[in-house]
Amino acid sequence: MTDLSMLENFSLLIPSKNYKSWKGYISLNAYSVYIEISCPNIPLLDNLKVQIPELDAFNFHQFDLKETVEIIKQKTHSLPEFLKELIPVLVIVWKQDSSTNLSNLSYVYADEKFHSVIEEVNLYGQYVHKIDENLKHITFNVLDTCKHSHFIKIFIPDEYPKIKKQPLCFETMVPSVSLNLFLKMNTISNLFEAFKNVVNELNNFWNVHNEITSTCNTIGSYTFKDVNYRIPIDIHVCVEVEVDPLNPLNCPKFHLHGCPASTEKFQKRLNEINPILIWSTENSFRENILNVFEVPTLQSQYEEEKSEHYVASQNDLNCCCICYDQLDIAIKNQTKSCVNTKCDALYHMSCICEWFLNSGSTPMFEHLQGKCPQCEEDMLVALENFDLIKT
Repeated sequence: MTDLSMLENFSLLIPSKNYKSWKGYISLNAYSVYIEISCPNIPLLDNLKVQIPELDAFNFHQFDLKETVEIIKQKTHSLPEFLKELIPVLVIVWKQDSSTNLSNLSYVYADEKFHSVIEEVNLYGQYVHKIDENLKHITFNVLDTCKHSHFIKIFIPDEYPKIKKQPLCFETMVPSVSLNLFLKMNTISNLFEAFKNVVNELNNFWNVHNEITSTCNTIGSYTFKDVNYRIPIDIHVCVEVEVDPLNPLNCPKFHLHGCPASTEKFQKRLNEINPILIWSTENSFRENILNVFEVPTLQSQYEEEKSEHYVASQNDLNCCCICYDQLDIAIKNQTKSCVNTKCDALYHMSCICEWFLNSGSTPMFEHLQGKCPQCEEDMLVALENFDLIKT
């Protein structure tokens, strides 16, 4: 159960996933004190427990924290209300002890990493998606103008912030051309700001990415880090387009895949024209592809209406149905055929393995399980040949 009042009034306290425990800092006027709170029956306070390491280390005028907690929780009805009553008591206790250099206590005994991290995170509270309760990592979520979610997971070393001279490790999905901007960032604030700027600067690219994957019958699955897309333009030919993420509206680069007999006319078309002159920002990406290659429509990998038994042509026997490049079916261990007798699609071993892995399949007993990209029949592929080079 989330208590919004806790989040609003005690921003330096981080909750566990179930909000039954909190740890962080509370402010006692001029300094902050580290505190750990356990409230297993929240919102009820009957089993509430509070730990303050600084009180354990120093005996403040025989102050009994446990007894104080019991007294205050009897007259309060929520955790925020309890803390608002406890803090003035702690302020008085701290002021009464003149024999201890209190100004240094929080730096000696408090968790410096926790305090530093929370201070930085509070600057971007609206973007926080998930915080590891031990502060090993923090995930931020930034929306672009089309409301696509972009995540960055920042890993926080145990020595942080003492080793701020070292770049922070992170996980995110952005084009590699933008990753260089993150590699030297050594604070959470700087790294997140760089990420937020990249998300905003690549708004046009996110839009183009979404358009390609939703309208161009792309072969394979793609993430926001990808800039190369395979689009089928004929039964046995696909074109790999490479989009410049910094200039995504410009004409992309083209590379044809398929057997030479099938790709010849399309390669001839590219040689005869200047695609840049045909490409128009007023047209959709799909329309531009159709115009560049002079095709009436884009192909689909699998058509439901083909219910009759499919007889493979010689071209089918020579092409991988994922990459459309040639294969040598005489080398059996380098190809995989769909078990569906109405499909019989052929694949390079490396192609079908990569397809299953990209689709989320997890290797089990040295095998991958997935669905045929052509007809969605269940397939099982041994991983022993995964490293074979395509023929």
